Amino acid sequence: MRKTFWCIWILLCSIGGVSGQKLARIDYKQLTYLHDIPQLASWGPYSKKYAGISHVPQLEKGLRFDFSVMPGYYRNKVLIPNVRFESGYFPWQVNPEMTSLTYRYELEWKDQVFVDVTYLVLDTSQVLVKLRCVNNTNLPQNLALHLMGYLGYPDVYPAWQVKNTTEAIWQNAINYQSLEFAKSRPSDDLVYDGWLRGEARNSNYVDGSAVAQNFGREKGDKVEYEVIIPKQILKGQLSFRYRLPEQKKVGFKLSGFINQAVELTGTGNFEWLKIPYDVNKAGKYRLSLTSEGDNGVELNGFFLSPPGFAVEQQVIPQPKEFQPELTKGNSASELILKYPDLGNYYGIVWDFSPSQVRELLNDELDIFFKEQVHNHVSARIIGNNQGHYTDVFLRPVELAANSEFTTYGLVCTGSQDRVKNLLAGFKAKKQTQIESVVNNKTAESKVLPDGEPFRFSQQLMEAATLTNVVYPVYTQGNYIRHFTPGKWWNSLYTWDSGFVGLGLSTIDIPKAISNLNAYTTPVGSQSAFIHHGSPVPVQMYLFLELWNKTQSREFLAYFYPRLKQYYNFLAGKSGSSTTRNLKSNLLRTWDYFYNSGGWDDYPPQAGVHAQKLESSVTPVVTTAHCLRTAKILRQAALALGFKNDAKAFDTDIADFTNSLQRYSWDPEAGYFSYVVHDGAGKPAGFFKHPQSGLNYNMGLDGAYPLFSGICTPAQQAILLEKMFSPKHLWTPAGMSVVDQSAPYYRIDGYWNGSVWMPHQWFMWKTMLDLGRADLAFKIARKGLEVWKKETDASYYTFEHFLAQSGRGAGWHQFSGLSTPVLSWFEAYYKPGTVTTGLEIWLTKKSFNQDQTSFNAALEFDTATPAHQRSLLVCMNPKATYEVLFNGKTLASASPYKGLLQINLPATNQPGKLVIQPVKNKSLNGRD
Repeated sequence: MRKTFWCIWILLCSIGGVSGQKLARIDYKQLTYLHDIPQLASWGPYSKKYAGISHVPQLEKGLRFDFSVMPGYYRNKVLIPNVRFESGYFPWQVNPEMTSLTYRYELEWKDQVFVDVTYLVLDTSQVLVKLRCVNNTNLPQNLALHLMGYLGYPDVYPAWQVKNTTEAIWQNAINYQSLEFAKSRPSDDLVYDGWLRGEARNSNYVDGSAVAQNFGREKGDKVEYEVIIPKQILKGQLSFRYRLPEQKKVGFKLSGFINQAVELTGTGNFEWLKIPYDVNKAGKYRLSLTSEGDNGVELNGFFLSPPGFAVEQQVIPQPKEFQPELTKGNSASELILKYPDLGNYYGIVWDFSPSQVRELLNDELDIFFKEQVHNHVSARIIGNNQGHYTDVFLRPVELAANSEFTTYGLVCTGSQDRVKNLLAGFKAKKQTQIESVVNNKTAESKVLPDGEPFRFSQQLMEAATLTNVVYPVYTQGNYIRHFTPGKWWNSLYTWDSGFVGLGLSTIDIPKAISNLNAYTTPVGSQSAFIHHGSPVPVQMYLFLELWNKTQSREFLAYFYPRLKQYYNFLAGKSGSSTTRNLKSNLLRTWDYFYNSGGWDDYPPQAGVHAQKLESSVTPVVTTAHCLRTAKILRQAALALGFKNDAKAFDTDIADFTNSLQRYSWDPEAGYFSYVVHDGAGKPAGFFKHPQSGLNYNMGLDGAYPLFSGICTPAQQAILLEKMFSPKHLWTPAGMSVVDQSAPYYRIDGYWNGSVWMPHQWFMWKTMLDLGRADLAFKIARKGLEVWKKETDASYYTFEHFLAQSGRGAGWHQFSGLSTPVLSWFEAYYKPGTVTTGLEIWLTKKSFNQDQTSFNAALEFDTATPAHQRSLLVCMNPKATYEVLFNGKTLASASPYKGLLQINLPATNQPGKLVIQPVKNKSLNGRD
């Protein structure tokens, strides 16, 4: 049995090199109402507190067991790997399956004294932990290792719960059939964070949720429920749990199985309103509450119970049970933990001596544990009692000068007997057996020789992307595991996560598809899509990228209606959307977020808010993105045979194009302008900088119609000159978002004066669409070089880069908007990759096994006039190639062996592309 078990360990590790992109099949029915990432395992890097490995015992509960290694010098400093600020650890290497995760802990910079901790997920029950301690100095070192186990609760954890009883039935107010505000709100059909309309979250609510958000303040606010009344309480009592400010009142008309008027009176605390009812038979009933107006109420829910039932006694405290019961296993180096709030057990076993098990009773370790590092006496170190950490303290780890030492441990879960068996099984293994598991690594992907210098910086970017995932995040009434731009933002983030998905598409396509799904909703849903932050529709570009990678008709049919719903809201065509309420057909999203293009301190955007002009001034970027996404979805509609949908997109494309050209182009500035509207909603001119009188939009927002494919040749020439001129947008670190010649350009801004990757990705795609592969390469190569220089030096994966120095700044372990470097690396250096702009639709594609031939069927964006377009194909570097399009030879450029930059003829007719080795040329390039 033990031999079989160990063989399974080895097998699990040996298959790690097989890409999930080749094996996995997506179950789209499973995804329909899901916003979780189902490819993620129960074990993963989900902690919102300290880096390590986490276990999610039950997805719906929101509880998380965390296990972290915290190294230090013995009886000296300890490194606490806080994920919320820079703390000396680095996501180092993660395989695409996320079954092997390595973090580096720098005790003495740079790589003088460090600990590499690798977590190998063996199965749903256990994780092998490798602790490699390295001393590269000429002095001996004494280290200490702390193996920390602790329980994590959700941000909103209900302080109150309903007692288990068969006498009363509880229904949370948020579980309604419908809720309508008498006065429409812009967010009615796009509720922030994917919550439900009227939902509020608070620890004082039973279940953590309630109907609030000033529900009831307007006369006619209405909520309707379906109530199931069982036969044992046909005659009973309806009891509402609610809260209102002291001395405030609000009346409601009840209709359905109760028809009467009631009044709720506030005390500032939660109160009960009890109403008798009497029905003839058991079954489903309707219950509506319609407000008489005056004050908003927090409506937590209601009980159905027998008459006179003391419902207030059914709501009882629900404390956080941090502290586990600790028991030893069969040896002094085995420990079992049992938390009161969880049904499963956890086990920790280690193979190092001497060791000591201690308990730390405090809510944080960043200060408390460092203060207590010299407490050598207590096994139970008491702080504020607001948390609990089980500390397996291994000490001292003695390292001779210029030496290293590796030890192992195991963390596991299951029933008590299962945990005991797993701990005993680990103790029975020999060092050589354990090392045989660890040494089965995922094979590195093939890279062109010219790409090798970038490999390490890409490794760190992949590690950051795959470890920036947290649990729990709350949306659509459920807890989910979710990729985030950085753990400082342990939440949804629409445009950032679109770029996370683009990064994931280079690592693991099924995870990228699930990431896309997380932000879309079924047709007819209360929210048109899942919205948090800047409403930049990156999901549309992720959709196109995934289509061109997969050509999956199932994928296309599933996502098209969801993304059409997304688009219709953003384009002001559905529900409560206010984006298109001016008479110019120019779009504005200020009612949903302050940030139009993700560029927080972009000067005209800041100016709109400073002058309180949100209702009358439109940016360019929103209309430009809707134009491009309309073209993408139009292509999808045609592929699915939805000709009427394509015609509707044609109308939008024409309207948006006409509006930008008619109202927004400023020939004097050489940019498209923010547009001011008068009191009647009609366009009234350009938005000018108050101090200089110049156009306020001298920057990338003003160049975005180039991205949409609607510029005249003269406009295109002007904007390209601006974008690549060192006097304007091009800087030593890449493309800025603000023109350096503008009077409002700064060197100390967040975006103003910095270089970011995402808008450069958009413009990189634009250059491919324009047939300017040379300029696309300039953007991508500069981005990769800037990224490599900083990442090699600091090991940080930064948010942005200062324009002049090129040094990184912002969040230090960012993925999100920095993931374009993964796309650029794949496009230019990974054989077997084809990359297009946004106007080429790949209906078929295939490489042969050694990437020495390529065949593809191409269609083009026929909503844009025919023009030359570029694509990139990364081939085997050992051959010389010829390129054919519809049987005719095309010229191609090759900056280095293996990369082909191909300019296609100016046509919108479908075609077949063939790349094959030149005859009489061998794979080594000789005749």
